Amino acid sequence: MKTTKSERDEVLAYFEHQFEDDPVAHLEKVAVERVGPNVFDIWDVHCAKSRWWAVAPALNMYSQDDFKSRDVVLTFHVGMMARIFSRDEIPLTETGASLLPNTWRLWQQAVEGMSTSQEAEDFQAVGVRLRECMVTFASEIADIDLVPARAEAPKKADLVGWSELLVNHLTSGSSGEQLRSYLKKLTRETWDLVNQLTHAKNAGSYDAEIGVAAVSHFISTMTAARMRWSVGPNQRCATCGSYRVGGGTCVRCGWVDPGYEVPDMRDVIDLAERLDSPHTLSSDISTFMSPDDFS
Repeated sequence: MKTTKSERDEVLAYFEHQFEDDPVAHLEKVAVERVGPNVFDIWDVHCAKSRWWAVAPALNMYSQDDFKSRDVVLTFHVGMMARIFSRDEIPLTETGASLLPNTWRLWQQAVEGMSTSQEAEDFQAVGVRLRECMVTFASEIADIDLVPARAEAPKKADLVGWSELLVNHLTSGSSGEQLRSYLKKLTRETWDLVNQLTHAKNAGSYDAEIGVAAVSHFISTMTAARMRWSVGPNQRCATCGSYRVGGGTCVRCGWVDPGYEVPDMRDVIDLAERLDSPHTLSSDISTFMSPDDFS
C-alpha cells in the first residue's frame, strides 16, 4: 500500500528505539482500516531476528508469534486503546453525569479529538471544543431562580456569571466559605486556561491533555457540589454518630435504621446470570498486556 516517507520514518524510529540489536530489514504497510472515527494503519515489520505487527495511531508493536493475523492484532489494539482512553471517560456515576448530559457529551468529543490530533491546529481545536463544553455548562445550569431579586441575569454564555450564582446558592453561609472561594477560583482559572489553549499557536499534546483534565475536574467538582447540596448531610448512626452506615445498619455498633428500604435485587440477579453464561477463549493470543504497559 502507498505510504509516505514520514510514516515509514516514524515506524523505523520506533523500532530502532525498541531494538538496537535487532534492526529492521523490511517493513510494509499491509492494511488501512477505519474503526469508528479513527483510521488505523497496520504494518508488517521484518527484523533481523523477529517479525512484528505495528499498528497506528497510538503506535505499538505486537509479535507475530503471538498474534497470527492482522485482523486479530487490530481487534486487540483497538480494544487496548479503548481501555486506555477510557481513563478519560466521565469520572462520575450515571446519576451525576445525567445532571449535565450535553456538557459531558462535548467534553467526550474533545477527548476523541485529542486522541487523533497531530498538529498545533488540532490541539487548538481541542481547546475550542472544551470552550464550547464550558459554555454549554453555563446554559445547562442557567436558572432564573439563581438570580437575586432586582439583579440582572448574566448572558446565556456567561460561564463565570452563572457559575458564581450557582456556587453562591450551593455554598451559602459561613460553613461554605472555603468551598465557595475554591469553586469560584476554579471556574475562572479553568476558563482562562481553556481560552489560552484555543489561541496557543504552539500548542502540543500535553497542553491538550492538561486542558481536558482541567475541564473534567471543573465539571466533576461542580457536579459533586451540586449533589452535596441536594442530598444534605451524610447519614450518620443515630446511636454512635459513625458514618459507616450501609444497608440500613451501622457497621460499628449495629444500629438499624427504621426507615431503610431494601433495594430491588432484580438487576443484581440478572448480572450474575449473564456473568455465569459460557464464553469463548481465543488461542490466537499468547501474550498478556494491560493499559499500564503503554504508559
